[in-house]
Amino acid sequence: MEKKNKLIQVVLSLFIFIGFFIIANHLKRTETIPLLLTYSSIFILLFIGLKNSSSLISIFILGILIRGLFLFYIPELSQDFYRFIWDGNIQLLGINPYLYTPDHLIKILGFPNAEILYEGMGSLSTANFSNYPPVSQYLYKIMGYLNRGDLIVPVLSLRIIYFIGEIFVFFLGIKLLKKVNLNPEYMGWYFLNPLVIIEGVGNLHGEAFMLCFTLAAILFLASKKSVLGGVFMSLAIGVKLLPLLIIPIFFRYLGIRKFLSFSFSILFFSLLIWGVFLETEMILNYKNTIQLWFNRFEFNGSIYNIIRAIGYEVGGYNIIRKLGKITPFITIGLVIIFSFLRSNRDLKSVFKNMLFLLSCYFFLATTVHPWYIINLVFLGIISGYTYPILWSLTVFWSYSAYGPEGFQEQVSWSLPAYLFVYVCLIWELMVGPLGKHLHKSDFFSIESSPVSSR
Repeated sequence: MEKKNKLIQVVLSLFIFIGFFIIANHLKRTETIPLLLTYSSIFILLFIGLKNSSSLISIFILGILIRGLFLFYIPELSQDFYRFIWDGNIQLLGINPYLYTPDHLIKILGFPNAEILYEGMGSLSTANFSNYPPVSQYLYKIMGYLNRGDLIVPVLSLRIIYFIGEIFVFFLGIKLLKKVNLNPEYMGWYFLNPLVIIEGVGNLHGEAFMLCFTLAAILFLASKKSVLGGVFMSLAIGVKLLPLLIIPIFFRYLGIRKFLSFSFSILFFSLLIWGVFLETEMILNYKNTIQLWFNRFEFNGSIYNIIRAIGYEVGGYNIIRKLGKITPFITIGLVIIFSFLRSNRDLKSVFKNMLFLLSCYFFLATTVHPWYIINLVFLGIISGYTYPILWSLTVFWSYSAYGPEGFQEQVSWSLPAYLFVYVCLIWELMVGPLGKHLHKSDFFSIESSPVSSR
């Protein structure tokens, strides 16, 4: 029986590897049906394989081999990497990337691939200031330095850094799972997750790299080392701004003295990280760029799409700008609820409230790109909730918007995508979290409802 199980695991791993190979070598984002079917098939095979358990060694080896498939991959699903290299190149010319848009510079600058980068990043990027925080900008500067005409060299440089970050996430995640008395093999749901791999080392989005610093910060905070926790949290914020939302959650966990030292540590090291770019115009440009996510950009929203439809029905226009004015206040309200009106006195409560805070934030957001969900995957694993893992499957279906006829969001894909997530979420809130059953045959066993818990 054991030999049979091992053979099944080998066959499943082989098919999973083949699925990733197809995505890395043959599929473009305009090939909607082949892309989404291949991705979903990988996910189902992963579910079958991990549900019957795998060793940490086999999870690690398979995860490394799969990421290796993307080593020399020029991203086909995202064009953001063109902007990364652009920002790196203009830094080498002594230009602050937060002060000028590519539209401002394209006619007066000349560097390798300038026209290719400008055309590749798309008009939405060329018309706006950079929104990537300083740690990401430092990495893009490395890409710019290595940009000598062949895109693969700068792409490879960032991919290797992210690759190393993923390895750290694997081991940091195992440590945290042990701290909350969970099976470390659950890390396979993150390390082999198709969304994490494709959007991380594949499409070069920094969410997984941000998670590396965030988990390091939490490990230090778990030992009440608030200053070191602040150092790594400032680095996480320097990669992506999202961790700013979760800082207040540690107030009750650390106590007021430790929380203050944690906060001052973040402030001090953030000033060091951001200092080279800071000036009045930069702050204004960055603020205006961030506001675009609330009152201008819209893609793959869920609750927002319902509100927008009501707005068209009642007022006859898109209400995104009006909604954008109140969204920051809603976000502040969510932070207060999950930070100060919940217990957060132990690590499990901290992770659970992080998960619900960020989930609510994305449920209400006007823009939810697939890579935004990467961090929720880990938080779901360590909190015992399955809906983020399901979301990591269905959020990828948003690539259906990039069809051969041009960009157009497809309700036939987005509606069931969010329906599955919300049904799973409601089930887990009302009946009990399903995370502990991901490795068991009795997947829908009932546990106590978490609604009344901390």
